[in-house]
Amino acid sequence: MLLVPQCGECRTPVLDDAGRELTVEARLLPAELRDHLTAVGWDVTPGDPKVNRGPSDPIGEDRLSCPACMATRRAAVVAAERRLTRDLARPRVRHVGMADRLGDGWTLTQREGDDDIRRWLVEHQGQVRGAVNRYRRTTGGLSTGWEAHRLVGTEFVRVDAIGACQHRPGSSFLWSARDLAAWGVAARPAYDTPRPEWATRAPRKASTR
Repeated sequence: MLLVPQCGECRTPVLDDAGRELTVEARLLPAELRDHLTAVGWDVTPGDPKVNRGPSDPIGEDRLSCPACMATRRAAVVAAERRLTRDLARPRVRHVGMADRLGDGWTLTQREGDDDIRRWLVEHQGQVRGAVNRYRRTTGGLSTGWEAHRLVGTEFVRVDAIGACQHRPGSSFLWSARDLAAWGVAARPAYDTPRPEWATRAPRKASTR
């Protein structure tokens, strides 16, 4: 059985030196072909022979992305980085020092309009590390629980509440207070970590907005 390796996104086939579709005998490509594809601009993610059950098995196969799809992906990343940079560069209108709770250099900041949605950026020495905000219910109202997100690349990735700091017992992700949510971003505690010493069940007034 002969197979034609192709881009996993747009299905563009790999061509040989004569411009014809290249054929191979297995979905796990030979090392020299992987090296050649990489050299001419393809992205090659080697498969896993431990789970691949035979030449035609798609499980554990090599994954390919053609140069055109890689260029599109890179352009999307650049565009996302520019949008994020513009958004995070907006002037701050409120600052709350958090050194006593999160450590030296940590602050919470708001930009114009952030207070309307109860959103705060979590910053360390002027660099945005994440954000926290009151959770908006599907009905449109704001919960008293807080969401926490850590900035990873151009994405804000949710940080689930640890057991001792959940908004409600058994809640899967909401934190019980703003400062605890910010602590979750800064400290990235394990689920069974106890509440920090400064935390109490009744959050300070500044944590209600």
